[in-house]
Amino acid sequence: MLIFAAASMMFALLIGNILHEFEVSFISESMVIILIGYVLGIILPTRGGSVVSWAIGDVGVEEEGLAMAGVLNLFLLPIIIFEAGWSMNHRAFVDLMLTILTFAVLGTLISMVVVGLLINATCDVHGVCSVRAAFTYAALISAVDPVATLATYAHLQVDPLLNICVFGESVVNDAVAIVLFRVLNTGGLFTDTSFNVVSGRIASQTSLLLFGSVGLGVLLGFMLMSLGQRLITKVSRLTHSTSNCVLFMFLSSFFIYSFAERACGMSGIITVLFGAMFASAFAKYQFSSEVTMFCAFTLKQAATLADMVVFLMVGITAVYCDVEGLVLGLLVCAFCLVGRAAAVFPLALLTNLCKEMYRRGQPPEKKLTLDWRKIFMMWHAGLRGGIALVLTLELGPWVDQEKPGTKDRLRNATVLVIVFFLLFFGGSTKILLKWLKIPMEGSAEPLYVHHGRFWKGMHVVRDRVLRRLLMLNDDEKESSTLPHILADLAVVERALSTATLPEVPPGAAVSIASRRGSDLLERSNITQRRPPGAQMVSLFGVQDPMHIDDESGDESAEEESESDSG
Repeated sequence: MLIFAAASMMFALLIGNILHEFEVSFISESMVIILIGYVLGIILPTRGGSVVSWAIGDVGVEEEGLAMAGVLNLFLLPIIIFEAGWSMNHRAFVDLMLTILTFAVLGTLISMVVVGLLINATCDVHGVCSVRAAFTYAALISAVDPVATLATYAHLQVDPLLNICVFGESVVNDAVAIVLFRVLNTGGLFTDTSFNVVSGRIASQTSLLLFGSVGLGVLLGFMLMSLGQRLITKVSRLTHSTSNCVLFMFLSSFFIYSFAERACGMSGIITVLFGAMFASAFAKYQFSSEVTMFCAFTLKQAATLADMVVFLMVGITAVYCDVEGLVLGLLVCAFCLVGRAAAVFPLALLTNLCKEMYRRGQPPEKKLTLDWRKIFMMWHAGLRGGIALVLTLELGPWVDQEKPGTKDRLRNATVLVIVFFLLFFGGSTKILLKWLKIPMEGSAEPLYVHHGRFWKGMHVVRDRVLRRLLMLNDDEKESSTLPHILADLAVVERALSTATLPEVPPGAAVSIASRRGSDLLERSNITQRRPPGAQMVSLFGVQDPMHIDDESGDESAEEESESDSG
C-alpha cells in the first residue's frame, strides 16, 4: 500500500510541475491527484477494482471509509488547519471578520437549507426521502472545503481582498458545517418531533461548539506561548535548537486538535485554527527569525503533503461509483450551485451596503467593498474536497434504516460532486480571473487594513498584558543571519525583476548580501525564470514571513487611522 501511495504522490508532483512549466491551467493539481488515485483504486484489492490479488483479501468500502476517516481526523486535518491559521494574514482577517463570519455562518445555513429542501423535493428521482438524511447531507456538502480552495487560490496569489474572503470563509464555514453535521448525525436529537424543540437544540449546540471552540483555541494558543516563554526559552533553551523547536510547534497541532475533540468535546478544526492564529501572532516575539521561518516552511510542506493524501483518498473511493450515485451526484451539483448563489449574492450585497454606510466619505479602495467580479468569483470558488467525503463515510447506520443503500448513494454522489467541481470550477479559475481582469500572481495592490477602535483595543491588551507574559526581550532571543540573507536576496530579486535597484541606507547589513545576491542572480539568470513581483509565498504559505510588516507599520497605520476618524 505504501509503495503504491508514495509512488502515486511522487508521480503527481512530477505531473504538477510539468503543468506549471507549460502553463496548463484548465486542470488543477488536485484533479491530477484524484485521477491518479482513481487508477490506484483500480489496482488496489478493493471491491471496486481488483487487478492484483493480495494476501489480505478484498477491502470493502466500510473498512476503507473507517481507515480514511481515522487518517484524516488524526493526522491530516490538524496540520492542514494549523498551517492555515499560522500563515493567515491576521490583520486582514480581523478587519474583515464580520464579512467572513457573515458568509461562513449565514451563508452555510442558507446553502444548507436550500440544498436540503431541493434534495427532499426531488426524493422520487434519487430515492433519498428522509428529511433528516437530506439536511444532514446538505450540511456537509454545502460548505466550501478549505483544502480544495487553498490549493487553488494560494498558488494563484489572487487579489488580497478576494483571497482573504474566500480563504477565511472556506476555513470557518467548513468548521460550521462539521458542527451542524455532528449535531444532526448524533442520535437522540430527533426523539421529539416538535420543530421548535429540534431547532432550539441545534441552535444551542451549534453556538456552544462554535464559541466554545474559539475560546478554547485562544486559551490553548496562549498556554502554548506561555509554556514557550517559561519552559522553552528559559528552562530547556529549546530555541537554541531550531529543529527541535520546529518539531515542537508541529506536534502542538495534533495535541490541540485531539485535546479539543476528545477531552473537551469541542470542534478540533475551530480550536486549531484560532490556536494557530494566536500562536503565530506572537511567534516572532517568542522565537528567533530563523525558527519562525523554518516553522512556516515545515508547516507549509506538511500541509501540502496532507492535501495530496486527502485528494488521493477521494480518487481511490471513486471506483465505487455507480449509476444511482451518478444521478444523485449530478442533481446535488446543481443544488449546490443554486444554494451557493442564494447565499453569496444577497450576503455580498448586504455586506457592501453595511460598508458603504459605516465607511461613508472614505475612498473606494478603503471601503473594501466587493464588486460584481469578486462576487462572481466567490460563487465560483465553492469547491468541495475530501472532508465532505469523510463526513459522508461517518454517517450513522440510521441513514439506511428507512431505505437500504442510501449511504452508498450519498457517498458516490459526494465523489462525483468533488470531481465535478474540481474539474470544471477549479480548472477554470485562472481563465476566469484573467477574463475578468482580477489581479493575481503578485500584480495586485496591497490590501488596505483599517485600524479602528477594536484594533487599538487589541494593541492595548497586547502591550499591557500579553507583552509582559509572552514576549521576550531582544537579548533573550537567538539571532540568526540566514533569514536576513534570504530577505536581502528576495529584495534584490524583486528589484532586478523590475529593473530597479533598492535604496540601501548607509552602513546597513543588506549591502553585502545584496551585492552577493546580485552576482548570484546574474549568474543564474533567475529573473527570466520567475515572473515580476514574485515572492516566496509558495514556500511559506499565504503570507511570506520574509515580508511581514514590523511594529513600525502598526504604529504608522494607527496614526493613519486616527486621521481617518477611527
